[in-house]
Formats: sequence, structure tokens, C-alpha cells
Amino acid sequence: MNFGAALDVAIGLIFVYLLVSLFVTALNEYISSFLNKRSEFLLQRVQSLLGGDGSETRSGDWSPQMCAVWNHPLINALKSHNLAEDHGTKRGALLKNAPSYIPGKTFAVALTETLKPSETAHLSFAQLKTAVAGIENNEPLKAALLPMLDDAEGKLDVFQQNVATWFDRAMDRTSGTYKRWIHRLTFWAGFAVAVAFNVNSLQLIDNLWRDPVARAGLVAQASQSVQGATEARDVEANLAAPAPTPAPTPAASAEGDEATAPECACDGGQSAADLAQDLPLPIGWSQEGLCALVHEPLSSLPPSKRPASACKTPYRTGWSATAKILLTLLGLAITGLAVSLGSPFWFGILQSVTNIRATGIKPDRADGTAQR
Repeated sequence: MNFGAALDVAIGLIFVYLLVSLFVTALNEYISSFLNKRSEFLLQRVQSLLGGDGSETRSGDWSPQMCAVWNHPLINALKSHNLAEDHGTKRGALLKNAPSYIPGKTFAVALTETLKPSETAHLSFAQLKTAVAGIENNEPLKAALLPMLDDAEGKLDVFQQNVATWFDRAMDRTSGTYKRWIHRLTFWAGFAVAVAFNVNSLQLIDNLWRDPVARAGLVAQASQSVQGATEARDVEANLAAPAPTPAPTPAASAEGDEATAPECACDGGQSAADLAQDLPLPIGWSQEGLCALVHEPLSSLPPSKRPASACKTPYRTGWSATAKILLTLLGLAITGLAVSLGSPFWFGILQSVTNIRATGIKPDRADGTAQR
């Protein structure tokens, strides 16, 4: 087995996964923003913390504490529009106006002030304890706040910190729920993109293994992309780290400009997506590709009997057509599953594999600078 060719196939496949993952990530952000999923998960969690069961958005049965906290000026300031809302607000308008995030400290202050009697200017701890004990028809919220009062030992700021910690931990669980939803969305979006553009992993592997030109071109573009990202990160790190130096002499300045010019020069080459389209990769649907699902391949016929088009070859037998379609669906599903891992995962893998191909990372110079 040719290990070098196998490694190049892996690099090319990973690079394709990275490109599709970037596209799917942008698609996911659009879908999530269009559906207001962050706001929906946040609203459901706030309703749950304030004594609801998560169904209030549809049923319209908000607790008094939920209405008071949700319409508090500190929470309203985080909304798209400073509007008062309650169970009568339509769900679409409610989610569109709801914030995506609420700081724990802001929630704690808003909840504390909603418990303050209307005639009280400054809330004391004793008044707060009386207000919590007097909560009616909301036993879950009352049961959650009473232990925080006991733990505060008579200090209002400690109670607010306890509430903020309680809220932040609930938001961590909400974040986990949202990430699981995004993960499922990423898989189905990746599968849909793979079907739409015919990004078949099995077909890609076969094509890259058989076609050294496409394999070499894709590997070169992958290596160039990794190197460009590494150089951009190094430049960003150098700009972030203050390192004052004495003013250079004119000669030294000219020499430095000449030395740094190649690194700062813009690369006018093709983008990864453009190159992937130009390379002879089996990506995208064509009449020949569709015919290959139900017709015998041209290679199965002797050269003297091969027609001009794959669509004119004999139809596959029942088992042959079924196997071809199942393998195509399997290859598309593999792409969707791979894309669901996310672009950061594939970029990290691509860096590691390209370093292996380049015989490892060069050691730093004696002065501590990295070698190019």
C-alpha cells in the first residue's frame, strides 16, 4: 500500500469536510437566527426557574413573578425593543424581541427588585425574607429561594450572588440543550448539503485514490490554507503582544521592509472553494452521475461496445442498482456525520495531518522565534 498516497487522500478528504463544515456552520447560524432558537431556549428556562413547566409560551399562563421579571427595565434593556410583554403577546413577536443572553447578576437584581414592596425605596433583608415567604401559587420558586435566603446569613448581596449562581448553572444546562439541538441540525444540514451538491465520501475517496492530479492539487491547496491560517494567527499574536523596540536606522528600516514584504503581500491565488470546483472531483450532480445510479458503468463494457454516454449503457440489474443507491446514500450519510463534528474539529485534524506529511514541526531558533 502506498502510504504517501493514502495520506494525501486523507488530507484531501479532510479539506473537503472543512469546506462543507464552514458552509453548514453559516447555514446553521442563519436557521437558528431565523427561528430565534437561542431566545426560545432562554425564555423556556427563565419560565422554568420562575415556577413554570416550560409550556407557558404556548399556554399563556405566566406567573406574576415571570411577568414582573421579564418586564423589568434591566431585562427590557437587553431586548430588541423596550416593550412590555406578557401571556397575551404572540409567540413569534415574543421570541423575536427576546434577548439571546441574560447575565446572571442582571437576573438576580431584577428578581430581587420584583419582590420589593411597592412603597419601599430600599429593600432590607428582613423585607426580602418576608416577601419570599409570602409568595403564593408558586411553590417551586419559593422552594428554590428559601435555601438561598438561609445561606445568605442576612446579607442581601450574598443572596443576589446565590441567585446569580443558580441562574448561571441553569443557563449552562440550557447551553447544553442548545448545543445538542445544533448538533442534530448540523448533521441533517450536512446531509442535505451533501445530497444537494453530491459530496459523496466513498466516491471522493475512490476518485482521489485513482486521480493523482486531483489529489496533488487538493493537498497543495489544503497545505496553503493551513499555512495561511498559521501565519495569520502568528501575526495576530505579535500584534497583541507589546514589544517596544528602538527606532531603526534608515538602512535597517529598508532591510526590514524588504524582509517582511513577502509575508504581508496578499496572495492572489484561487480560494479553496474555487480550486475545489476546478479540480476534477466528483462533486455536484450531472446527467452522467444520475445515469450511473441505474445504468451499468462504461468500464464494465469492452472498449469496442462502449457508447458515447453512460446513459446509453444497459440498465443495472435489481441487486446492482439497489447496491449502487445504498452505497451512494451511505457515502452521503458519512459526509453528513463528518460535517456534524464541526469546522474547528476538521481544521485541527488538517493541521495535524499536514504536519505529519511535512515531517513534523520545525524546532524554534535559539532566539526563541519559530522557523518558517
